[in-house]
Amino acid sequence: MKRTSKAKSGAHEQGFTIIEILVAIAMLGILAAVLTATLTGSLSLNRQAQRQLDTTSNVQQVMENVRNAWNVLGNYDSACVPSINVPAGYTIKFINLSTRAEPIKQDNTVASPPTAAPVNTLNTTTSATCTASANATLNGGAVPTMRRVVVQSGTLGAGNSQVTGPQDVALTLDILRPVP
Repeated sequence: MKRTSKAKSGAHEQGFTIIEILVAIAMLGILAAVLTATLTGSLSLNRQAQRQLDTTSNVQQVMENVRNAWNVLGNYDSACVPSINVPAGYTIKFINLSTRAEPIKQDNTVASPPTAAPVNTLNTTTSATCTASANATLNGGAVPTMRRVVVQSGTLGAGNSQVTGPQDVALTLDILRPVP
């Protein structure tokens, strides 16, 4: 009986060479590196977007609390907001406005330029009562018909200055005096 080897019979063995396997591993490594960098960047953007969304939600909540508190005539007239927790670094300011929504000075004249109108800090407290803010009333005791409220997130810098960054938000809302 004659035995023949497969090499002599012309049959080829099937399989991968070591070079083909090494090339496949190298390509897989390059693909993994590219995907890892892309995924890391996407996760970082997602974290930034989540922080921005959280900050915006907090600023909106503070603004809603101010708006709801100012539905009470006494709170609006004294320009204060009782029973509110303002997050650290957030500021709440108001500007007195005329009936035409123009910034006014304490003597009830239109500020020219509009930036000449005083920007006042809104008094807040966690208790049920609060003291009136400075410039809550105009000269002579009149209460402005409308106020512009600005709620801004940020951190407090040197001298209690507002330091804002890319994740910070400022919302502005004009609020009418409630009907007595």
